[in-house]
Amino acid sequence: MSEEKEISEPHYLDHRTRLRNRFLKDGIGSLQPYEVIELFLTFVIPQKDVKQVAKQAIEKFGSVKGVFDADEKELSEIPYFKDKALTLRLFIKEVSLLYQKQQAEQIPVSQSKEDLIKYCKSKLGFNKDEEFWMISLDSKNAIIKENMISKGLTDKTPVYPRQVIETAMKNGAHSILLLHNHPNGNPQASEQDITITKAIDIPARVLNMSIYDHIIVAGEKYFSFRENKII
Repeated sequence: MSEEKEISEPHYLDHRTRLRNRFLKDGIGSLQPYEVIELFLTFVIPQKDVKQVAKQAIEKFGSVKGVFDADEKELSEIPYFKDKALTLRLFIKEVSLLYQKQQAEQIPVSQSKEDLIKYCKSKLGFNKDEEFWMISLDSKNAIIKENMISKGLTDKTPVYPRQVIETAMKNGAHSILLLHNHPNGNPQASEQDITITKAIDIPARVLNMSIYDHIIVAGEKYFSFRENKII
Protein backbone atom coordinates (compact mmCIF):
# COMPACT_ATOMS: atom_id res chain seq x y z
CA MET A 1 0.00 0.00 0.00
CA SER A 2 2.79 2.43 0.90
CA GLU A 3 4.62 1.52 -2.29
CA GLU A 4 1.54 2.36 -4.38
CA LYS A 5 1.23 5.69 -2.63
CA GLU A 6 4.90 6.42 -3.22
CA ILE A 7 4.56 5.63 -6.92
CA SER A 8 1.48 7.82 -7.35
CA GLU A 9 3.02 10.78 -5.50
CA PRO A 10 3.77 13.66 -7.90
CA HIS A 11 7.43 13.72 -8.87
CA TYR A 12 7.77 17.47 -8.34
CA LEU A 13 7.18 17.31 -4.57
CA ASP A 14 10.65 15.93 -3.85
CA HIS A 15 12.07 18.41 -6.34
CA ARG A 16 10.45 21.32 -4.47
CA THR A 17 11.85 20.07 -1.18
CA ARG A 18 15.35 19.83 -2.64
CA LEU A 19 15.00 23.30 -4.15
CA ARG A 20 13.95 24.86 -0.85
CA ASN A 21 16.65 23.01 1.10
CA ARG A 22 19.31 24.19 -1.36
CA PHE A 23 18.10 27.78 -0.95
CA LEU A 24 18.10 27.50 2.86
CA LYS A 25 21.55 25.94 2.93
CA ASP A 26 23.43 27.87 0.24
CA GLY A 27 21.34 31.00 -0.40
CA ILE A 28 19.66 32.36 -3.50
CA GLY A 29 22.96 32.47 -5.37
CA SER A 30 22.91 28.69 -5.55
CA LEU A 31 19.77 28.75 -7.72
CA GLN A 32 19.48 29.21 -11.45
CA PRO A 33 17.29 32.19 -12.49
CA TYR A 34 14.40 29.92 -13.48
CA GLU A 35 14.73 28.10 -10.14
CA VAL A 36 14.30 31.38 -8.27
CA ILE A 37 11.03 31.98 -10.13
CA GLU A 38 10.06 28.34 -9.68
CA LEU A 39 10.57 28.60 -5.92
CA PHE A 40 8.60 31.84 -5.91
CA LEU A 41 5.66 30.15 -7.66
CA THR A 42 5.61 27.22 -5.21
CA PHE A 43 4.32 29.58 -2.52
CA VAL A 44 1.15 30.33 -4.50
CA ILE A 45 0.81 27.19 -6.66
CA PRO A 46 1.29 24.33 -4.17
CA GLN A 47 -0.23 21.46 -6.17
CA LYS A 48 1.30 21.76 -9.64
CA ASP A 49 4.64 21.43 -11.37
CA VAL A 50 5.76 25.01 -12.17
CA LYS A 51 9.25 24.34 -13.50
CA GLN A 52 8.45 24.78 -17.19
CA VAL A 53 6.39 27.90 -16.52
CA ALA A 54 9.29 29.39 -14.56
CA LYS A 55 11.61 28.68 -17.48
CA GLN A 56 9.09 30.30 -19.83
CA ALA A 57 8.99 33.45 -17.68
CA ILE A 58 12.79 33.76 -17.63
CA GLU A 59 12.99 33.13 -21.36
CA LYS A 60 10.44 35.86 -22.05
CA PHE A 61 11.69 38.52 -19.61
CA GLY A 62 15.39 37.67 -19.54
CA SER A 63 16.10 37.60 -15.80
CA VAL A 64 14.60 37.43 -12.33
CA LYS A 65 14.59 41.23 -12.26
CA GLY A 66 12.88 41.23 -15.64
CA VAL A 67 10.10 39.03 -14.28
CA PHE A 68 9.64 41.23 -11.20
CA ASP A 69 9.65 44.43 -13.27
CA ALA A 70 7.47 43.09 -16.09
CA ASP A 71 4.19 44.73 -16.99
CA GLU A 72 1.45 43.01 -15.01
CA LYS A 73 -0.78 42.45 -18.03
CA GLU A 74 2.06 40.96 -20.08
CA LEU A 75 3.23 38.73 -17.20
CA SER A 76 -0.31 37.47 -16.57
CA GLU A 77 -0.31 35.95 -20.06
CA ILE A 78 1.99 33.23 -18.68
CA PRO A 79 0.16 30.40 -16.84
CA TYR A 80 0.01 30.65 -13.03
CA PHE A 81 0.98 34.33 -12.95
CA LYS A 82 -2.48 35.37 -11.84
CA ASP A 83 -3.92 37.18 -8.80
CA LYS A 84 -2.01 35.41 -6.00
CA ALA A 85 1.34 35.38 -7.82
CA LEU A 86 0.99 39.02 -8.87
CA THR A 87 0.06 40.02 -5.33
CA LEU A 88 3.03 38.13 -3.87
CA ARG A 89 5.34 39.73 -6.44
CA LEU A 90 4.15 43.21 -5.45
CA PHE A 91 4.40 42.36 -1.74
CA ILE A 92 8.01 41.16 -2.10
CA LYS A 93 8.99 44.32 -3.98
CA GLU A 94 7.29 46.61 -1.45
CA VAL A 95 8.76 44.79 1.57
CA SER A 96 12.23 44.94 0.02
CA LEU A 97 11.86 48.68 -0.54
CA LEU A 98 10.55 49.21 2.99
CA TYR A 99 13.46 47.23 4.43
CA GLN A 100 16.00 49.32 2.52
CA LYS A 101 14.24 52.54 3.53
CA GLN A 102 14.27 51.62 7.22
CA GLN A 103 17.87 50.48 6.95
CA ALA A 104 18.80 53.86 5.46
CA GLU A 105 16.85 55.62 8.24
CA GLN A 106 18.79 53.90 11.02
CA ILE A 107 21.97 55.83 10.30
CA PRO A 108 22.28 59.49 9.24
CA VAL A 109 22.57 59.77 5.43
CA SER A 110 25.99 61.38 5.84
CA GLN A 111 27.26 58.14 7.40
CA SER A 112 25.43 55.61 5.23
CA LYS A 113 25.94 56.81 1.66
CA GLU A 114 25.99 53.27 0.27
CA ASP A 115 22.65 52.37 1.84
CA LEU A 116 21.16 55.68 0.74
CA ILE A 117 22.21 55.25 -2.90
CA LYS A 118 21.00 51.64 -2.89
CA TYR A 119 17.63 52.76 -1.55
CA CYS A 120 17.33 55.57 -4.12
CA LYS A 121 18.07 53.17 -6.98
CA SER A 122 15.52 50.65 -5.71
CA LYS A 123 12.89 53.32 -5.19
CA LEU A 124 13.07 55.11 -8.53
CA GLY A 125 15.88 53.73 -10.66
CA PHE A 126 13.70 51.49 -12.79
CA ASN A 127 10.48 53.50 -12.94
CA LYS A 128 9.12 54.10 -16.42
CA ASP A 129 7.84 57.59 -15.55
CA GLU A 130 9.79 60.42 -13.98
CA GLU A 131 9.12 61.20 -10.33
CA PHE A 132 10.51 63.93 -8.07
CA TRP A 133 10.79 63.26 -4.33
CA MET A 134 11.97 65.26 -1.35
CA ILE A 135 13.35 63.61 1.78
CA SER A 136 13.33 65.77 4.90
CA LEU A 137 16.31 65.44 7.25
CA ASP A 138 16.78 66.53 10.85
CA SER A 139 19.81 68.35 12.30
CA LYS A 140 21.77 65.07 12.40
CA ASN A 141 20.90 64.24 8.77
CA ALA A 142 18.55 61.44 9.83
CA ILE A 143 15.46 60.92 7.69
CA ILE A 144 12.26 62.47 9.05
CA LYS A 145 9.85 61.93 6.19
CA GLU A 146 9.73 61.58 2.41
CA ASN A 147 7.24 63.19 0.05
CA MET A 148 6.51 62.78 -3.63
CA ILE A 149 6.52 66.28 -5.08
CA SER A 150 5.41 65.40 -8.58
CA LYS A 151 5.03 62.60 -11.09
CA GLY A 152 5.26 63.18 -14.80
CA LEU A 153 5.95 61.53 -18.12
CA THR A 154 8.94 59.55 -19.35
CA ASP A 155 11.08 62.66 -19.84
CA LYS A 156 9.85 65.36 -17.48
CA THR A 157 7.88 66.19 -14.37
CA PRO A 158 6.88 69.65 -13.10
CA VAL A 159 8.56 70.84 -9.90
CA TYR A 160 7.52 73.95 -8.00
CA PRO A 161 10.15 75.25 -5.54
CA ARG A 162 7.51 76.82 -3.31
CA GLN A 163 5.81 73.44 -2.83
CA VAL A 164 9.14 71.84 -1.91
CA ILE A 165 9.97 74.52 0.67
CA GLU A 166 6.49 74.55 2.21
CA THR A 167 6.51 70.75 2.54
CA ALA A 168 9.98 70.79 4.11
CA MET A 169 8.89 73.43 6.64
CA LYS A 170 5.79 71.43 7.49
CA ASN A 171 8.01 68.41 8.17
CA GLY A 172 10.31 70.46 10.39
CA ALA A 173 13.29 69.73 8.14
CA HIS A 174 16.74 71.05 8.95
CA SER A 175 17.93 70.08 5.47
CA ILE A 176 16.48 68.27 2.48
CA LEU A 177 17.55 65.58 0.06
CA LEU A 178 16.13 65.87 -3.45
CA LEU A 179 15.66 62.73 -5.52
CA HIS A 180 14.38 62.06 -8.99
CA ASN A 181 14.86 59.60 -11.83
CA HIS A 182 15.72 59.72 -15.52
CA PRO A 183 13.82 56.90 -17.30
CA ASN A 184 16.00 57.43 -20.40
CA GLY A 185 18.87 55.65 -18.64
CA ASN A 186 21.21 58.67 -18.37
CA PRO A 187 21.55 60.03 -14.80
CA GLN A 188 23.56 63.09 -15.84
CA ALA A 189 22.01 66.32 -14.53
CA SER A 190 20.38 68.48 -17.20
CA GLU A 191 20.42 72.26 -17.26
CA GLN A 192 16.81 72.15 -16.12
CA ASP A 193 17.76 69.92 -13.16
CA ILE A 194 20.45 72.39 -12.13
CA THR A 195 18.12 75.37 -12.54
CA ILE A 196 15.39 73.77 -10.43
CA THR A 197 17.88 72.83 -7.72
CA LYS A 198 19.18 76.39 -7.50
CA ALA A 199 15.63 77.72 -7.46
CA ILE A 200 14.96 75.56 -4.39
CA ASP A 201 18.33 76.27 -2.78
CA ILE A 202 17.95 80.07 -2.67
CA PRO A 203 14.73 80.29 -0.58
CA ALA A 204 15.87 77.31 1.50
CA ARG A 205 19.00 79.19 2.58
CA VAL A 206 16.92 82.24 3.49
CA LEU A 207 15.03 79.96 5.90
CA ASN A 208 18.30 78.46 7.27
CA MET A 209 17.58 75.21 5.49
CA SER A 210 20.10 73.53 3.17
CA ILE A 211 19.97 71.00 0.35
CA TYR A 212 22.06 68.06 1.52
CA ASP A 213 22.17 66.56 -1.96
CA HIS A 214 20.20 66.09 -5.15
CA ILE A 215 20.45 62.53 -6.43
CA ILE A 216 19.38 61.45 -9.89
CA VAL A 217 19.02 57.73 -10.56
CA ALA A 218 18.72 55.81 -13.82
CA GLY A 219 18.74 52.05 -13.49
CA GLU A 220 21.87 51.09 -11.55
CA LYS A 221 23.55 54.43 -12.29
CA TYR A 222 23.28 57.64 -10.31
CA PHE A 223 24.42 61.26 -10.28
CA SER A 224 25.03 63.22 -7.08
CA PHE A 225 25.06 67.03 -7.07
CA ARG A 226 27.09 66.88 -3.86
CA GLU A 227 29.76 64.60 -5.30
CA ASN A 228 30.00 66.77 -8.41
CA LYS A 229 30.22 69.93 -6.28
CA ILE A 230 27.18 71.55 -7.88
CA ILE A 231 25.75 72.36 -4.46
